[in-house]
Amino acid sequence: MADADITIVVIDLSDPLHEQDRKLLEKAPGQGYHLVVGNKSDLPRAVAIDVEQIAVCAATGEGIEGLKRRLISMIAPDGFASPQSGLITSVRHERLLRESREALERAREAAGFGLPHEMLLLDCYAALQPLDALTGATTADDILNRIFSTFCIGK
Repeated sequence: MADADITIVVIDLSDPLHEQDRKLLEKAPGQGYHLVVGNKSDLPRAVAIDVEQIAVCAATGEGIEGLKRRLISMIAPDGFASPQSGLITSVRHERLLRESREALERAREAAGFGLPHEMLLLDCYAALQPLDALTGATTADDILNRIFSTFCIGK
């Protein structure tokens, strides 16, 4: 649960709640994005829980489309992007990309104010770190070499 982007707690609606079910229902909200799915909706209900849930029947497929739509709305609240723009399916990746974009926007603002290039490096580092966490391919030395190859900083 701790590493999941979305936690799906599946409850058997035809069986009374067990202690393990209760613990999962209590823990899930603290773990981030989560859904409660009640399976076996085609059978008489033996459980009533006080949380929002999506009722499905895995045997017949009833409710599965609604579950898919709910998951998609959690993954891409504004709808899917066009295929050319890509799709981010991980909440962690989205957060890291957002951090990087914000740092680049700060660097652009700083450049607009005419701040020295040395000061822009702070925002460039801040933009690089989340990307590094995503790919592990770019290091701080790579970006410094590129920056210092294009201009000279005085002593």
